[in-house]
Parts: sequence; structure tokens; C-alpha cells
Amino acid sequence: MILKRLCIYISLLTTAYASVAFGAMEFIYPSPNAVVTSSGHFIFKLNSTELTSIRITHNGLAGDPVEVGSPEYRKLFQDMFIAQSLWDTGVNKLAVELFNGVQKIESAEMSVYYAPGNNSRKVPPEYLPILMHTEEKERLCLSCHNMNPTPGQMNSSVEKNNPCFICHKKMLAVKYVHGPAGTYSCGYCHASKGSPKHSVPKRGSDLCYECHSDMAVQIKKKKFIHGPVEAGMCESCHDSHGTQNESQLLMATNDLCLSCHEHISKQKHVVTVSGGQGHPLSGKDDPSKKASGRKMSCISCHNPHGSDVRYFFVNNAESRMNLCQMCHNK
Repeated sequence: MILKRLCIYISLLTTAYASVAFGAMEFIYPSPNAVVTSSGHFIFKLNSTELTSIRITHNGLAGDPVEVGSPEYRKLFQDMFIAQSLWDTGVNKLAVELFNGVQKIESAEMSVYYAPGNNSRKVPPEYLPILMHTEEKERLCLSCHNMNPTPGQMNSSVEKNNPCFICHKKMLAVKYVHGPAGTYSCGYCHASKGSPKHSVPKRGSDLCYECHSDMAVQIKKKKFIHGPVEAGMCESCHDSHGTQNESQLLMATNDLCLSCHEHISKQKHVVTVSGGQGHPLSGKDDPSKKASGRKMSCISCHNPHGSDVRYFFVNNAESRMNLCQMCHNK
């Protein structure tokens, strides 16, 4: 999908980085051959005072020229350009062309790999993680942004007072938002200091259980614990900020389960029913949760965290027939 609305909230350039007449453009974020896990910003420095427009081509689709040479633009933005990115899953090839009138002054190409959700394990080795909050990059943002917020500012529930929200608000534009993220309590998980900057000092269950202690108690009581849960890998299934899926799952329930248990989708599951198909895994109302309006999915039968029986049956019964009778009770 082509990059849209290419002239969006652009940061001022600090006076320490005064532009020159014609210099090589500089990709700020993402860097060339970087891997990203969310559609955030596409930021680059033009390094020219004589440009009139730019054009970005994304995976072969050329966008409309964007004016960057007007006095109004230069007064506000100088030579920084920030676009809201809409990456395609997988490889994204970008070409940026700089123009002075009809004359093309410069062009540059780069490649980015977009791995949303838990697809990071499929990233080709030539693509590497990228950090935005480095001293070098933050210097370009200081004239407009507070790059060194206090813990109090990082936890401010007032949008205009929370420096994190200004740039990262898009991650909250989803249906299901994690509580601390929804109240802009960034400092609950992220440190104001440390290396890398604004990282979380703990990961997985070590961090999550500080709030979700009830879940820790429940899981310890289970005889059989789902592998990622036992390993403390909460982020293998849940996004810590929010998603379009209930419980902040990285994908729709069945898609998430099948991303690891792929073989289930290639065989008849449990039994063969009329028509030669296996037991339905989706597309029908869940008889065990009629009041909720929930649809059939893997969690209709299996508890994704753990159970007292081997296959994580939700009713904790050893007998598969007892599980079936939750719905087929006639």
C-alpha cells in the first residue's frame, strides 16, 4: 500500500543541523535494511534549501509530488520530512526523488522489512532492528519535542503534557487498548533512563505479573502450562499497547494459534463430520458461551494459558467426551 498523506506532522530541524544547498538526503527512521513491527513514521532529512517537491515510490507505486519548497513549509519544517507509513507485510522498497522545479536533483533507495505481530521470527537475516531514541537522532527533534521527559511527564494522563503521546498516539488508535497505555501511563513499563533509552527494564512475565499477579497465581496452580506461558513469553501472543483483537492479541485468535500450530489447519480436527469436514474451528456461534455472542475458535475448547489436563481443555476434564458434552449435551 502506497505511503499516504506524505505531508504530516513534521519536526523542526535544530539550528545545529543547518541545511546546505545540495547534500545527500539522510534516512532517519527506519534506517535502510531495518525491520519494523508497526506502521509508524517514515522520517528523512532532505539536506537541501533549494528543493521544491519530493516524490516517494513504494513497492513500485509512485505517489503524487509533495511540495516542500514554499516559504510556509520552510519556515515551519526547514528540511525535515515525516510521513505516516503504511507498510506492506514483508519487504518494502522505497525510492525518494528530490526536485527543483522539473529538474530531478537527487534520488535514493532503501528497503525495510515489516513484520507485524509475532512474525519477527520470519525476518530475513539481512534486516536488523532499529532504534529511534539515540542521542544522534534525538538531536534532530529537540527544537520541537521534549526528548528527556521526567517520570511524571511520562505518566501524565493529559495528552498535551505527555511527550510520548505526541509521536506514539497512533498505537492507541485500535479497538482494544491495554489499560496503562490507554491512560498514557508510559512510565509504568518504560524507564526514563537506561540503555537503550526508554526500554522496559523487565520483559515478559517478569514485567506483566507486577500488575497481573492474579494470572501468576492461576498459572502456578495448573498441572499443564502452555509453552510460551511457562517461558514467560507474554508478548508472543499479546501486544503491550493494544490491537484490533480482544485481549490485545497480536492476531485474531485462530490465526495466532495456527501461526505456531500450523499442522492443525492441514488436517481434519478431532472428528469427521457430515460432508467430510473436521470439527468447525470458526464461522459458528460458540455454544459454550451463548450469552457472550462469541464465535467458535481454538479457545472454545482449549485454555491458551494452561489446564489441569494435557490438551489444556477448558473444563479441566481428562475425558474428551466430557469436553464434547459442554456443547453436545443431548
